[in-house]
Amino acid sequence: MKRWLLLLTLLTLPSAFAEMREWKTADGEKTITAEYVRSENGKVTILRQSDRRTFTFDLAKLSEADQAWVKQKEEEAPANEDDAEADGEFAKLLTGNWERTEGHDLKYRIYGDRKLRRAKDAGYPLVIYLHGRSGDVMSPNAPGQASSFSNDDNYRKRPCFIIAPQCPDENGWIGSKADSVLKIIEELVKKLPIDKKRIYLTGYSMGGYGTFHLLAQEPKLFAAGIPIAGGGNPSSAGSFKKVPIWVFHGAKDPTVPVQQSRTMVEALKKERAEPKYTEFPDGNHGIANQVYADQAVHEWLFEQTQ
Repeated sequence: MKRWLLLLTLLTLPSAFAEMREWKTADGEKTITAEYVRSENGKVTILRQSDRRTFTFDLAKLSEADQAWVKQKEEEAPANEDDAEADGEFAKLLTGNWERTEGHDLKYRIYGDRKLRRAKDAGYPLVIYLHGRSGDVMSPNAPGQASSFSNDDNYRKRPCFIIAPQCPDENGWIGSKADSVLKIIEELVKKLPIDKKRIYLTGYSMGGYGTFHLLAQEPKLFAAGIPIAGGGNPSSAGSFKKVPIWVFHGAKDPTVPVQQSRTMVEALKKERAEPKYTEFPDGNHGIANQVYADQAVHEWLFEQTQ
């Protein structure tokens, strides 16, 4: 409640966006000028212009006029999932910066150049990056290794949408958290010009485990995966044996034993899959920067398609 009151005491400068409007609380005592982003399940998300941060609140806390306005926006939303242009509510998040937003019970960062608001040919690839334990992709800095995909050299050659979800705990990308990631992807595919045949998944450490887990949970969704310094359930290998995968691990990793990746690679080979595997003989747990800095890794990933 304190966060809501604080938000409503801050007024931002007017914007050229058509969606910029004044919002009012149900009791009429507080107002804020902000952009509408989206609404779902009785909640509305608005974008504060001063720092480009998004906040999600119960729609019932807003005035009747605001509730009616949101309902109309929902009714006007395009139903065609194959639209070649970004939905207005998500287009605002494509700024050429790492924007903060949230949805389906997860906060996440999203990156996309403004030019991606309109599709080119079949659309653009989507990259999902899963951070490791204690990772904080919502910090003021760029979200860790996910920024390797948005740096100038890579992005100029391989424009794409990139998201980095924030895990709310250190128990791994499993259960409801894995389901939330999948729901975010599903929504983005509907609202952005994404090439459904080029959705890529990668993660480091806990995110490496999450990569194996999500590939097994939804193998038909992903065109390729890159798990780094992680592991998984070898009995699940058969479910994603057809997904191109490049596994990385350091032989001297003291945090996640290298055998974790070796076991998954062997399990995939037993299923007659052909996983790529790179093991750094002197590498420890901190190999992610080395992997994501390798242009060959990015080239391989973006060559994969369903």
